[in-house]
Amino acid sequence: MTDEEAPRASLRADAQDTARVYQAARDLHLTYRAESASPAPAARLSLLHLLACCADAPLPVSVLSPEAVAAVRMPELPAERVSAELRALPEAAGDVPCVRADPAALAASARELTDDQRTRLSVYAAALLDHALLRSPDGPVPDLLAPHVTALLWRSGGDPARAAARRLRDAYESRGWYAEALPFAVRIAEPAAGAALADGLALGRIRSGCGDFGEAEAVLRPVLAQAERAAEGCRLSLTGHTGPSIAEMLRGDPAGPFTGGLSSADCHALADVADVQHALADALYGLRRYAECERLLFAAGGLRWRVLGAPHPAYLLAQLHRARVLGRRRLWHEALGLVQDVLSYQDRAELDRSRPREDALLRLAHAQVMTGLVRSLCEEGASRSRRVGMFPAPVVRFLDRTVGTNPRPEKVTWDEARTLAEEAVRACDGAFGPGHPHTRAARALLERPRP
Repeated sequence: MTDEEAPRASLRADAQDTARVYQAARDLHLTYRAESASPAPAARLSLLHLLACCADAPLPVSVLSPEAVAAVRMPELPAERVSAELRALPEAAGDVPCVRADPAALAASARELTDDQRTRLSVYAAALLDHALLRSPDGPVPDLLAPHVTALLWRSGGDPARAAARRLRDAYESRGWYAEALPFAVRIAEPAAGAALADGLALGRIRSGCGDFGEAEAVLRPVLAQAERAAEGCRLSLTGHTGPSIAEMLRGDPAGPFTGGLSSADCHALADVADVQHALADALYGLRRYAECERLLFAAGGLRWRVLGAPHPAYLLAQLHRARVLGRRRLWHEALGLVQDVLSYQDRAELDRSRPREDALLRLAHAQVMTGLVRSLCEEGASRSRRVGMFPAPVVRFLDRTVGTNPRPEKVTWDEARTLAEEAVRACDGAFGPGHPHTRAARALLERPRP
């Protein structure tokens, strides 16, 4: 090769290298364009695809029963195919019949799903879990479903699983398992999810059940403001007295309810305010802020008297809890007046047969008030008094004794208080079970030494 041909050969080599690079880039572009233009066909959905949306944990067979699958209506997964594939899965050991697929098979099935299929299957799985919790809110089934509800709820959004998560939260709360209910309540009531008033109220109650009274107050303050805004949106005023007026009591039955000028939406809004006030009062009671707690219970009782009537268990419970707070402040004359007012309606309601849980709560609160009264009078002496309106408390007590229709006992003995505690233990044990916090609170009254 001459000296003149050497530069030309070098240029040709460079050109050939550049051409090969461009050709490779062109081939790569055409290959990916062809793949994007003709995507792979979507996988035919199976039971493994459905289980891949849940957790890697045993799943009760009843969740995938033909009745449940038919109720959920999954067009891509008919009940016959689900039943056939269910029989091929191995059973998991336990008291409840369960199945558990192979984790490797679940992972391979999850990779086959498109985003649209994964979204639809999440909706189906959440509906199946919700259906199972609706049919069996008690027993071991909620514990077995908790990992699967968690897996669905903690994915992006988690909206399909919210109904099932609410049922699971309520099931745990009704058992008194507040620590187990708390993660679900926190997730459901996240502000980004646009939590409803009921979700915030449930979170506040569960926080109080866990003993986190400061956190419960922080949750319930904005919930109360939200409930009050809803009531104001119905053109309802909460200023001044919250119970019925004297004119309303003279025109109708003093026991109420006084809903003649209220619509169903108005009654619902006022009942929501009363529920949040009562829950916030429970949190303040745990924080020993008794004066503010009493004011809230007074307002909640007035609203419930107006909307639900005096014989309603919610009103009676607010009155007994207010009596308990008055006892903490050693205002026992006023506390006994509330107790006697509650007993006159409680006997009429016959709650022990129709509403055992409400009856147990009322018996527990009654026992707590009377036990506290006996102990306080023995250890701290006579009760305190305070002015009521324009009259001092002794004058009000005299008028109550001479004019009032409900005579108040002058003295309560320890044996009477212990009998009330025994009745509360039996009622709570039958309504809630032996391990419930309410039952333990009733037993704690019996375990206290005689003053």
